[in-house]
Amino acid sequence: MRAIAIQLRTECSACGSPLPLNAMVPRLACPACSAVNDLGGDFWKEVLGDDGLSSATIIMQGRELSLDVDVRANPACAKCGADIPIDAALAAADAGSVACPGCGVRALVRVPEGPWVVSGFPLLVGEDALQLPAAGATVGLPKAASSPVAFNCPTCGGVLQVDGTARVVKCQYCSGSAYLPDGLWHVFHPVPVTRPWYLLNDPQVRKAHRRVARNDATPPERLEELSHHLDQEVREAVAANPRTPAATLRRLAADDSVASDALQNPAFPRDVWPELAAEGQPWVLTKIASAPDAPPDALRAIAQQVAARLADDWTGDEDAFDDSDVGDVLEGLAENPASPAEILAQVWRLNAQRADRGDYGEALARHANAPADLLAELATSGDDDVREAVAANPRTAPVVLERLAADAESSVREAVAKRTDLAPETLKRLGKDEDYSVREAARANPSYPRFSLFKSLFGGN
Repeated sequence: MRAIAIQLRTECSACGSPLPLNAMVPRLACPACSAVNDLGGDFWKEVLGDDGLSSATIIMQGRELSLDVDVRANPACAKCGADIPIDAALAAADAGSVACPGCGVRALVRVPEGPWVVSGFPLLVGEDALQLPAAGATVGLPKAASSPVAFNCPTCGGVLQVDGTARVVKCQYCSGSAYLPDGLWHVFHPVPVTRPWYLLNDPQVRKAHRRVARNDATPPERLEELSHHLDQEVREAVAANPRTPAATLRRLAADDSVASDALQNPAFPRDVWPELAAEGQPWVLTKIASAPDAPPDALRAIAQQVAARLADDWTGDEDAFDDSDVGDVLEGLAENPASPAEILAQVWRLNAQRADRGDYGEALARHANAPADLLAELATSGDDDVREAVAANPRTAPVVLERLAADAESSVREAVAKRTDLAPETLKRLGKDEDYSVREAARANPSYPRFSLFKSLFGGN
């Protein structure tokens, strides 16, 4: 076990004043302007959750953070600097504080949230008590001093007894308002400074957890516990483990860093895919869109999400589903062998609505479920490869094949010549094509009229 010393500071998002983060709290009131700075649900995981934690300057959510990290054998007392033995801190977890063996001052000890404990961080030591929330309330400013201080009204000179509960006080003599100067205000509300606090950590736990998460003999309840791990590699292994409970996999599908592993897991319940698709998370849409075993209802829900997004009727976070995501989803639908005919036609229509259109024509033209009317439209493409794929598709209508048999590109005519469902007259014409490859393909076709072949070899019309 080791102690990781943390010193973290940033600026208030409202006024830009220094904001020391001396405790693992979800939000913090600025000591200068009192504005509440919400740090976000994943703030601490993103800042301190990495395996190789080190000092750095971090830009996150438009905010610059300065992080200083030092690894020590034991936490240190904030007052005298003496070591506080880790064993003593662990033993005092239930008490909530531990006494410094040097000066006797008590340092706070606290069990962090579950994911930290699961990940091998059993205890927080030495946090600032003034920054800790009480019963989940917003963390506020330090409490005002209990003893009032005399202050002269700047308007009439009357003596006011102020206690720091308000920055602006009303004079009982002249009814004027007096603004407490910084010096007096800070008597009641000392400006916090950045100071170290400690994360206890076992550096071997992460490696052990990765092995356990990959083991297909690990009990489901243990995999559920590890699914909350800070380490992405552990969560990926849980998401891919066939023994992971279905409910756990369903939750992991909402985590973009491991969603792909969860959705590919054979234990993942396919019956919830339409529900997942309707939620509109882009990484989920992309994965399901390309899954060969995706149910048609899920694929239809995905197409509806894309249609809503392109119609500017998207009601979610547009930044979470941008045009690049739309392109990935449409490509997945175009190439997915499970996509039904109506979805393929919708992909073509939706792609036409985009400013930056994707190149899905060949994938759609080759698709076994491509509808005949879509193939007829693709047959007019300016891309030779698309027209060649249409010519080879068994679902292409005869009238379209007749038109492609006269295509200017020899590779397209050759693809037509290889079909066994052509009219004899068309094959006969292709057997006399100016291009050698087209002629050979037609004459090698089992449906080629044999009598015509005889005449072409030995004379006659």
